[in-house]
Amino acid sequence: MQADKRSRLWLASLVILPYISYLGLLIMVGLWLTALAKRGRQVWQLCMRRGFGWLSLGLIISGCFAWDRGEAFLQLANFLPFFLFFGVLATVPALTNNPVKQLATVARWLLLTAMPIGAIAIVEYALKFERVMPTIKAAPLPSWFLGWLYEEPSFGHRAHSVFSHPNGLSAYLAIVLGLGLGLVVKGLSDATLNATAAKSKVSSDSTSQHKLAQAIAVVITLAATFCTGSRNGVLIALVMLAIALYAARRHRWVMFSGLLGSGAIAAAAITFGIGGRSLSLELLTQDPRIGVWQLAWEMIQQRPWLGWGFAGMRLRYVPNSVPGYDIIYHAHNIWLYLASEAGIPLMVGFCAVIGTLYYRGIRAFCDRHLPADHRAILLSYLLAFTSCLMFNLFDVTLFDSRLNILSYGLLAGIYVLSRDRYPKAESNTR
Repeated sequence: MQADKRSRLWLASLVILPYISYLGLLIMVGLWLTALAKRGRQVWQLCMRRGFGWLSLGLIISGCFAWDRGEAFLQLANFLPFFLFFGVLATVPALTNNPVKQLATVARWLLLTAMPIGAIAIVEYALKFERVMPTIKAAPLPSWFLGWLYEEPSFGHRAHSVFSHPNGLSAYLAIVLGLGLGLVVKGLSDATLNATAAKSKVSSDSTSQHKLAQAIAVVITLAATFCTGSRNGVLIALVMLAIALYAARRHRWVMFSGLLGSGAIAAAAITFGIGGRSLSLELLTQDPRIGVWQLAWEMIQQRPWLGWGFAGMRLRYVPNSVPGYDIIYHAHNIWLYLASEAGIPLMVGFCAVIGTLYYRGIRAFCDRHLPADHRAILLSYLLAFTSCLMFNLFDVTLFDSRLNILSYGLLAGIYVLSRDRYPKAESNTR
């Protein structure tokens, strides 16, 4: 009974996290401490076995040689607690005993409860058209609403919904989209397996309603991703759509719907641009990230082994070194960020630890003996985590605790779904 209650609390904290961040975090911290008290040894052993212990030691050593040690050690809060968070989630009894069902439930809830976030983004984007803005500003609307919509701060023709920045919203939607596409593939697999099975009309209607709700949620998430004006987000959405369409290639109507959706995104980008910026070669060649990456590369060359310490770029940045920017917070690429601020060896260590878990997930997905529903949910989490990796090519999302929690949660899900013993046990029961 207590275990079921804690499972529901974990789910509730994840669902409310984007909406009421502090309450969601408070619940998670309580569950996290309770888990460490009950199975702390198991969590520590898992984290050490998967390499997070060595990463923690490396981060501490790097901090000792940082340009600003106080700031560097403060930034460790973006890493060390989340390593333990991975271990806690990967050892939740309800999850390890029935991972497919539990992780499918989590994915479904995250997808469906993200619909209001996506809907707000779509409405926000619509109200930011130049032809609409004068009418909205002249309407008797609350000042806080107009301030949120147009002034605090202004991101141009980009939606940010409940997030503080459009890029944060885009990264969140990319995760949700990955989960949603995997659920759609699972629904197709279930329909194929049950095509000849006798089912009651009530069960059939209920299943159809769930599938319809999931499909609507995926469409809203896609539209909202475009409304964020994030080039990174739009590119990731198209890549994940292509992967999901390949996985569902036997279903022609799905292929047609997916191609239609991709075409709609491309047409919208051509018509409206991305974030109010017209598509052109200058959109790439004049990206300020290029200048930031050059600064990060110079920092790496100067201190390749231990880096400058976290927050090193922000502290060392000379205003307007990148034209138009008084301050730069990070390297806008997770690998350059780690290499410049923590050193090349630690960046390689991160790649090894995270990459090993990710590779195990892909290897398990490619196992032809894996049951169809297991493969579909694993695909869901792999797609979502792939979106995290791709997004971090052009940004660093670990400063937002909501995104960091989801990233390590996805990694824990992949680990549980791809453990060697579980697929073998599943295949032996077929």
